[in-house]
Amino acid sequence: MTNLNSFVWLTPIDHTNSSDLLPSGSDCKFIYDSNLNKTGVFDTNQVFTIQQIRLAENNILFRAVEPIECTYEFYGQDEERVQIKFLDFNIPSESQNSSNCYANNSLQLLTGVRGSKYEVTDMYCGRFLPKPIMSKGAKLALQFVGKYPITQYDDNGKGIYYGFKAEYRFLTNYGIVSGHQMGYDCIFTYNSTKKKSGFFISPNFPGFYPQNIICHFYFYGALEEQILIQFDFFDVEGIGSCEYLTASDYVEFSNFMSTDRKYRKFCGKREKFDIRSDDRFFRVSLYTNDRFDRSGFRAYYSFESKAKSSDNTSAQGFMISQAESPKLTS
Repeated sequence: MTNLNSFVWLTPIDHTNSSDLLPSGSDCKFIYDSNLNKTGVFDTNQVFTIQQIRLAENNILFRAVEPIECTYEFYGQDEERVQIKFLDFNIPSESQNSSNCYANNSLQLLTGVRGSKYEVTDMYCGRFLPKPIMSKGAKLALQFVGKYPITQYDDNGKGIYYGFKAEYRFLTNYGIVSGHQMGYDCIFTYNSTKKKSGFFISPNFPGFYPQNIICHFYFYGALEEQILIQFDFFDVEGIGSCEYLTASDYVEFSNFMSTDRKYRKFCGKREKFDIRSDDRFFRVSLYTNDRFDRSGFRAYYSFESKAKSSDNTSAQGFMISQAESPKLTS
């Protein structure tokens, strides 16, 4: 692994071969190492600028119609995951409201298969910001396949952006910023003595949660307190009873560390709903497999006195603070 956060051009220019003036995915590469920076911004302008300089230095005419490919590789530590959040994005799709991407004009998520070889597992295009991406482990690779931008203007005479701009982060908290994390595991505790209410989310929300992960959220109330959990978004891959044979991901609720027969498993897409503990402790756990994934959940928790909760056994409505709740569109 190259130990730097930089642009790497692996192939020297061949003045007798015009195709060598244009980068391919194998020789245009940006490498980001968490040993140097835990966060930063990267975008397509880096590629466009470097290629223009490369052509100018060799007295070659700039040809905007030619394709360009460039790979972005991120290397974290063993306990880290890579999260990508998009700040700007416009790569044309097949039609204005289509999510179908052109293979030669898209941002592609790559998965390593053998050695340095990759295969495309997802493609991103269109004018809307893609949801956050989180790596399955400590490494992540993206490839931009597109063209050099030709300045275009909208009806108001404003230049139309082409390409993408994104922020990368090397994380150990799975993108979960509330509660107290126990070590590097996906285990978060919420204690009534620290905070009486707040929100919690599945990993990488509102992006897809990682595959093959188990996350526990433990809530510890004071004597004579109960925990009220109010979900305002819930979409966990699964069907029916969410049992093993359905290959479903699921969320489990329990008044104990062990399984609680009072609650069945929850999966699928659900409307807003509430769950209330019987006593001062409650557990919410997310279990995912390697089949499919979804955006997960966002929920509001509050520690309430048993006297108060007995007077209001079913909360009808609630509001999550806009200041601290993550937005679905981020």
